[in-house]
Amino acid sequence: SPMPTTKDLNAYYSSTYWDSRGASIGKNYGISTRDIVHYRILKEFIPHKLKEGNVFVNFGAGNGGVSNLLWLNGIDILNVEPSTIPKFYNERWKTVKEISEVQDNSVDILYGSHSLEHVQDIDTFKTHVSRILKADGFVFWEVPNANDPKNGAQNNHVDIPHTYYFQKKFFNNWFSKLLLCDAYEQSQKFDIIQDWQKYKNEKGSVIRALGQITK
Repeated sequence: SPMPTTKDLNAYYSSTYWDSRGASIGKNYGISTRDIVHYRILKEFIPHKLKEGNVFVNFGAGNGGVSNLLWLNGIDILNVEPSTIPKFYNERWKTVKEISEVQDNSVDILYGSHSLEHVQDIDTFKTHVSRILKADGFVFWEVPNANDPKNGAQNNHVDIPHTYYFQKKFFNNWFSKLLLCDAYEQSQKFDIIQDWQKYKNEKGSVIRALGQITK
């Protein structure tokens, strides 16, 4: 408190953020096991959307991750990332700094992994989500679970640089159709990818929500 401005946050994420995470967990470009878990979730729940010509927006794309996997499916990739991300491919791969740069009614899948808890103004952000999604578009989020005992929300402090904490009811209230909305332990930390569903836990470290919103 007070909430940082959008300009402050963008400046932070374009430089200091990745340096602060250290060499071992900094921006190592490529695909992580968590990215593969998320890809499996998308393949399981909305396979009809993972097709050539559709548009996938990775909000807070970070190291590229899932964007690489979806690019291999022939999907058009738009990364929203204030810091640098390589132009790995010379076709169907673009990067912008802010969600405000994404065109209206252009997105088939909006995806964010540990990025929603860093936005500056959640109400304004939700307006952008409604603006850019196609009428039949889907949204997937993974965010820290506010009910996790290790989370700052349970310990009366903010885990900087987080700006918001989320419970499942936030997504229940926002989404018009939910395919997935539960708390989980992150199975990839136990070297598990295929059986991620077995790690459901109301006080687990993350919430995963996938569905549609009313435009």
